[in-house]
Amino acid sequence: MLKAGVSMVDISPEKGIELSGYPHCPRNNLGIHDPLYASCIYLNNGKEDVVIVAMDLLFFGRPYVLEMRNRIGKPVFFTCTHTHSGPRVSQRLGTELDTPQEILDQEKVYAEILLNKLEPAIREAMENTFEAELGFEVGKCGGEQGVGGNRRSKDGLCDPSVNVMAVREKATKKVRGVFLNYALHPTFMHEDNLLVSADYPAYTRRYLGFAAPDAVFLFAQGTSGNQSSRYFRVGQDFDEAARVGTTLGVEVFHCLERMEYMSEVELGIRSTFVNPDIKTFPPREEAEAFLAEKRAHWESLKASGASWLDCWNAELEMFGAEGVVGYSIMQETGFENPDLPAEIQILTFNDHAIVGLQGEQFVEYGLQIKEASPFKTTFVTAVTNGVLPGYCYTPEAVADGGYEVGNSSLAPNAGSQFVQAAVKLLNE
Repeated sequence: MLKAGVSMVDISPEKGIELSGYPHCPRNNLGIHDPLYASCIYLNNGKEDVVIVAMDLLFFGRPYVLEMRNRIGKPVFFTCTHTHSGPRVSQRLGTELDTPQEILDQEKVYAEILLNKLEPAIREAMENTFEAELGFEVGKCGGEQGVGGNRRSKDGLCDPSVNVMAVREKATKKVRGVFLNYALHPTFMHEDNLLVSADYPAYTRRYLGFAAPDAVFLFAQGTSGNQSSRYFRVGQDFDEAARVGTTLGVEVFHCLERMEYMSEVELGIRSTFVNPDIKTFPPREEAEAFLAEKRAHWESLKASGASWLDCWNAELEMFGAEGVVGYSIMQETGFENPDLPAEIQILTFNDHAIVGLQGEQFVEYGLQIKEASPFKTTFVTAVTNGVLPGYCYTPEAVADGGYEVGNSSLAPNAGSQFVQAAVKLLNE
């Protein structure tokens, strides 16, 4: 017999806490546009149990994952929406080495407040259970709906799959929990936004508040390292976030309508670890010269009146070059990353699986894992159980360079290391 519990807690930061996601631009928040939440689903079949927590955060670092697991006494699966209009709870790397100490101190205070909210919320879900049924369904929503796709190339590879797991009460058939896994950067709100927001997932949550009013909503970011709305949006504001989040919510609702549920569920939870290969960076002086070149190019485009998109892409290349400088400095000082080795955690539910990867992974790696998985349905989440020292990009991306490649200390083969380890674990 399957039992489940759900809970949700507001984790919105106090006014003044920095919004993360655009490290080049200080963004001390001026208030809350929409609240941030941590939501939990607990499942127990009498032999094994699973705890899933999704948070409206940019990152949740591995040291905090380990602390919370120690508090709860279970290998909780922690994942994030990756909103760029909320706090980060993790180590800063690359372009953010010069973050003022005042901001770092604020983040530590927020992190402790967060942990003290998470613990009772998780225990609430574990202690208040009901007889449950579990369902899985996959829909589709992407560029055709003006939602999103590849941000490095308009026609590049993408993953429009809408991956939904739902928990409902066995007796009443009420849906009590909805878990959505979708690969799209929450960057409809940009650096000029100073209000706390979960970005488009907030509007998916709002829509499902009408479609499934008794359910808590968990959003787990997919392998969206190279996925965003850049070539598909019609605006970059709350109205556009609402349009996309609602469009996605409608597809989630259709998945719920088609979903078949099961009450006898074999639960599995296991992990493996990867120590990804790391780049060798150029000396600091060489990296700074490269940055100066990219900054001059960006400034010349702005002065010439070039298109917004050309200027934006040049600015991103400049940010990537800033990352190279930061990682060169870290290399010189012998920095040891507290988020490594990186965990791959897999949850299984009969012939369905959820794979959790740390950090920002390119979509190619999520698709490769799904293709090689022996399970009927496989969801792949990123920014789960920790971060990585930069993007996990593809070897092909190196030739084009750009922000993601520059803002990473991972070697080009790191993604393959994660795929191989995940597929091996899925097949064991």
